[in-house]
Amino acid sequence: MIDNLEIFKVEVTTPNLVVVPQGSTLQFQYSNVQIESNKVLRLFDTPELKNVVIDLSQVDYLDSIIIGAIIRLLQRARQTGGQAVFCNASVNMQNILKCIKVGTLWPLYDSREEALTALSA
Repeated sequence: MIDNLEIFKVEVTTPNLVVVPQGSTLQFQYSNVQIESNKVLRLFDTPELKNVVIDLSQVDYLDSIIIGAIIRLLQRARQTGGQAVFCNASVNMQNILKCIKVGTLWPLYDSREEALTALSA
């Protein structure tokens, strides 16, 4: 559905969109982060997609720009009547999510399988 993304790997498993951030903004150009995050957001214009899973397995740290893009995506899922969850966060990422209080708004699961199961329940 989306080709050549380097900042957010995306997998569609209808009705779920799985997004896997690949690193912090320091590794990418800011404009590319904005362009890719907008492409991922536009996926929610697809009526078949309802939920989003943010799989944090590829990162140990995310800066505020990437986190902001992820939060926009999580809010879009909520606004369109879907659910949003995190999974596969390292201990460091769990601490970051707690510090910015994101963990209180969207659940965190140990694995992608657990996250997908929770969304289908």
